[in-house]
Parts: sequence; structure tokens; C-alpha cells
Amino acid sequence: HDCLSDLGRLGAIQFTDLNPDLTPFQRRYVSYVKRCDELERKLRFFHAEIDKFELDITSAGNVDAFLSSPGLLDGSGESSKASGAQLLKTLEAELGGYESQLRELNSFSEKLTIEYNEKVELQEVLEKARRFFLADGARLGARSGAPTTVASTVTDLLSADTMGNRPDLDMRFASITGVVATDERQRFERMVFRATRGNCYTRFAPIDQPITDPESGNLVEKSVF
Repeated sequence: HDCLSDLGRLGAIQFTDLNPDLTPFQRRYVSYVKRCDELERKLRFFHAEIDKFELDITSAGNVDAFLSSPGLLDGSGESSKASGAQLLKTLEAELGGYESQLRELNSFSEKLTIEYNEKVELQEVLEKARRFFLADGARLGARSGAPTTVASTVTDLLSADTMGNRPDLDMRFASITGVVATDERQRFERMVFRATRGNCYTRFAPIDQPITDPESGNLVEKSVF
């Protein structure tokens, strides 16, 4: 085994496939290939997280230097004499622990970012909507104070008798406020215009500070409507 391992590191060995008819999934070493692919996926995940936060990393050197690093196997420092199965098992346990910790931290960070964004958006909505209502207060007050009567000889199909005296179906909204992405302003305005058949006036006020997207981490410009 040691002889084959040394020849493999030198790259001076070649195996002849005695079972060329077998598919890759029928070979005995396919489980080890899958485990190596899973390790590679975890390393790609770590690399993507490092690039996202723009962190500086130190290279571990070549493969032999990494495998001979002290403490790779239970602090014994004798990883060069260990078998490939032991190294694979150790790397799986170590990288699996790092991945679970990093994903847990990401979930906590995403949750905190969402909660912070909700508080910032709520504050901006209250401030911007207050300005809207102060500017339009007199007009809205005059409109609400004027009684409206509509005479009709046609029987109402949704009268109080047929609706079962349900006051919740008589709700009317004079104003609705919220937050929308600045890039979606025109699309949102067209959607509201079509939904209300043109019986709506939309106003926007941009939010001064950009909002962090919890999924991508990018800054997004948003506006209060």
C-alpha cells in the first residue's frame, strides 16, 4: 500500500481497466468519488463566502504540504502515514462542522438583516406618509366631510340583505402606504393604475439610505409610496 501511495504521488503509475464494460456507477470506488465531490462542494461554498465578504486567505501550498500539516489527524502530526480513508473521514468531519457553523451564522445574519430592514422601512413609511397626509390633509378632510348620495333604481345585487349584514365587506381604503424598490416604481405604478382603473393617485418618496438585500447582500434603492 505504501509503495502504491508513493508511486501515485509521483505520477509514475498507470492502471489498466480490466472491466471496461462497467459504468462509473457500478464500480466499487464510486462511493469515494461521491464523497470527494461533496468535499469539493463544501470548498466551493467556503470560497464563495470568502469572495462575498472580500476576505484575504493564505494558501496552504500543494497537496503534499497540506496532507503533511501537523494536527490534521487528531493532533498526531502523522497524516502522511495515514490511509486515504482516514484522511477522507477526517476532512469530512472537519469541513462538515465548518459548513454547519457557517450556514447557521448566515441564517442568523439573514434573519437580523430582515428584521432591521423591516424596522427601517417602517420608520421611513411613517415619516414619509406623515408628509403625504399633512400635504393632502385639507383635501382629504373636505372630501370625507361631504356626504355622497347616489340615486339608483336598479336593485343592488350585493345589498345588505344578500350579504348577510357583513360590515367587513364594506371596507374602503382612502390611502395605502408601503415600500417598493426604486427600479420597480414604474411597473408598480402601472399595475396600480390598471387595478384601480385609473382611480388612484400614486406618490413616491425615495429612502435616503439603501436597504441591504438579505439574500444577496447587495444594496437596493427603495421608495415609499
